[in-house]
Amino acid sequence: MKIFLGNDVYYNSYLVADTDDETLLQIYDSVFGSLDQVKAIRNLIKKKKDPKFFQKLIFLLTGVNFEEELAKALWEEIEKYYREITSILGRPIHISAIVADYMFRVKNYLKNPSVVDLVLTEKVKDLVIQDFFTGLYKGYFFEDFVKKEVNRAKRHNHNFSIVMLQVNGIEKISVSGNVSVAVKILVDIGSIIRDLKRTEDMGFRLSVGKFSLILPNTDKKGAILFTKRFFAEIENVILSVSGLVFGISVSIGIQSFPEDGDDPTTLISNVEKACYKSRIMGLNKIVYEL
Repeated sequence: MKIFLGNDVYYNSYLVADTDDETLLQIYDSVFGSLDQVKAIRNLIKKKKDPKFFQKLIFLLTGVNFEEELAKALWEEIEKYYREITSILGRPIHISAIVADYMFRVKNYLKNPSVVDLVLTEKVKDLVIQDFFTGLYKGYFFEDFVKKEVNRAKRHNHNFSIVMLQVNGIEKISVSGNVSVAVKILVDIGSIIRDLKRTEDMGFRLSVGKFSLILPNTDKKGAILFTKRFFAEIENVILSVSGLVFGISVSIGIQSFPEDGDDPTTLISNVEKACYKSRIMGLNKIVYEL
């Protein structure tokens, strides 16, 4: 069965386990066989009278078994989240990706969200490693990329820098119900990073409001100049969505190889400390010395 992921990208999916549950099979077909999964699920809700419909729906999408009442409430929240995200991004997102992000980042119900039965074509690989809000690499690839860059820098006797940025207050906005404001800020920051970085630079979304960049062949002076450029752009984003009203600020840390650490663990630890020190020092600071 082909599954639509948006932008003419599909992947094949196969039922992992046999089941004779008619409702579960129909939910599966709606989720993984429709261009508009939410509409298909709504139509199925009208037709089916299964007293455990929402329990089965959420179980299929997450692998977690919730009581029917909670599962129904979750689906209503997920639908709302889906409308907000697709409206902001201006493009379709497969419902499984929305559910994973909502349950993982917003609700913290999932520790390791995954999409079942993914056949990794080249296009799908991009979807797997990229954060769908920002187009940057997902955070769990960050450490591996730092390790590779350390090895490369040692081999060629080059330097490089890491920039870490924390958007302070983003979680509070989400919890208060202003999800669209939070998502707009994250999407715009991702866009700024993609626009300003060089081809060889690597950008990551590490967590809800934390970003990082690896800047190859860049010393600390160069990293500071680069950071000041995109810091000004980020301040404009915060102002444009009334971020100051919500108490949004940014903290930025910069560390460079080899002077601030000649191994991945030390370098990552130090840039996290620099970012934290920036937050302690006050709003909208750039810290590059510990």
